[in-house]
Amino acid sequence: MIDRKAELDQFKRINLAEYAASRGFVMDRRASSRHSMVMRHPRGDKLIISRDASGLYYYFNAKGSDSGTIIDLVGSLDGSNLGEIRKTLRAYDGSQLANAPTPTLPFVVEPATHDAAGVLKAWMEMKDATAGHSYLTEHRGISAEVQTHPIFSGRIRIDRRGNAAFPHFGPGNTGLCGFELKNGNANGTTFTGFSPGGLKALHCSRPRDTDREAVICETAIDMLSLATLEGTERRRFFSTAGQISPLQAECLRSAANRMPRGSRVVIATDNDDGGIAFASKIEEALRPVDIPIVRHMPPTSGDWNDVLLQKRDCSGTEIRFG
Repeated sequence: MIDRKAELDQFKRINLAEYAASRGFVMDRRASSRHSMVMRHPRGDKLIISRDASGLYYYFNAKGSDSGTIIDLVGSLDGSNLGEIRKTLRAYDGSQLANAPTPTLPFVVEPATHDAAGVLKAWMEMKDATAGHSYLTEHRGISAEVQTHPIFSGRIRIDRRGNAAFPHFGPGNTGLCGFELKNGNANGTTFTGFSPGGLKALHCSRPRDTDREAVICETAIDMLSLATLEGTERRRFFSTAGQISPLQAECLRSAANRMPRGSRVVIATDNDDGGIAFASKIEEALRPVDIPIVRHMPPTSGDWNDVLLQKRDCSGTEIRFG
C-alpha cells in the first residue's frame, strides 16, 4: 500500500491543466505557451499553470490569493480538508475531462527550468506603458512616439515599483520567459534588473511582413534609442540584455531564419571593446544562417543612447524619430 507522503507526491504529478478543465476552466490560447498555461473560469478565476524540472505541476490564481499544487486547488475549489482532498483525487482518473466544456487540451505543459508561472503572473499584474515611461522619455531621451509605436505595443510595461519592464521571449512557442527592468532619476542613479526566476532570451518588436532588417542591440534602451534616431521603417528590433548565452544564440538564429526573404542582420552594438567583442559573438552565433550581416556602431565611443542624448542636448528639444 502506498504511504501517505508518496501518495501526495503522486497527486502533484496529475496533469493539473486537465484537472482544471474538468472543473470548468477554459484555456486562454493567446496567453498560454509551452511552459505556462493560462486557464479561466466563468466565475472570474484565472489560473497560471506550470511544471518544474521534476514534472510536478504548480499554479497561481491571478484573480485570487490561492496557489500551490493540485492539492491546494482542490481545497480552494471545494473547501475540503486534506482527507477529503485525498478522496477526491483518488477518484479522479481524467475521464471527467470528456464532460468538460472544452475539447481535449491542445498540448501538455512542458517542464521549465525557470519559474514560468511566476514570471507570467508578475507580467500580467503590470500595466501597459500606453503613454510611454517617464524615465525613458525624460532621462533617456527616447521619444514617446517610439515607445507607443504599434511595433512596440505591449512591449513596455510598468511594474508596481514604477520600473520599465521589457519582456523576453524564448525560441519557438516557449513564450514569455522573463523581463528586463530599468529605471532611474534626475540625479543619475539608475537601476537595472531582471525578473526573479526568469530567463534571458530576446526582447523584440512586433514583426511585420515588410521588415527587411533584423536590428540586434545589447539592451532595450539601445534598441529604442536607435529607433528614435533612425526610425522603424522596415526594421525588426531585438535586444539581449547583455552578453549572449547559448539559449540566446539559438533565439537569434531562430529570429534570423524568420526574417522575410531579402533581409539582412544589422548588429548595432556599442562602439567600444565590449561592443566589438559582442558583435563578433553574434556573428559567430549566426554563422549557420544564410543571411547578410553588417555592423552598425555609433560614430564615436559609447552606445546608441549616448548618441541620442548628445543630439538632444545639442538641439535642446525632444528628438522625433526617423
